[in-house]
Amino acid sequence: MRSGGKIATKVLFDTNFLMAIFERPVNVVERVEELLETKVRPVILRAQLRELERMASSGKRQKAARIARAVLEYVKKGGFEVVEDGEGAVDDVIVKISRREGYVVATNDRRLRRRLREGGVSVVYMKGDGRFELEGYQP
Repeated sequence: MRSGGKIATKVLFDTNFLMAIFERPVNVVERVEELLETKVRPVILRAQLRELERMASSGKRQKAARIARAVLEYVKKGGFEVVEDGEGAVDDVIVKISRREGYVVATNDRRLRRRLREGGVSVVYMKGDGRFELEGYQP
């Protein structure tokens, strides 16, 4: 995708990363653009949307439901590209699609980060103090 004459980097945002940013409100796309020093095209899997919708309608955990609703609204307003995901566990699909499509992945899941890095996928994650870090990015 072109944006202002530059090719935008597609970044697939994992659900836990999006949920975490609402505990510390920031414009996540802008922060990732600053980190990558390029325009970002945000991506989310259809399965993640279904997961967020289930969480948003669940009365079991009120705080998680409220955050899930906020994330869904953010995704709608933020122009996220929704990617059809196929079969399998969400983490497996994230690894497969990001390797195939060359996506950078934003996740705070340590196990998923390790799998992605072993597969040569660049990863953005948020440290405990709210700073974003980047592993393995080659523009």
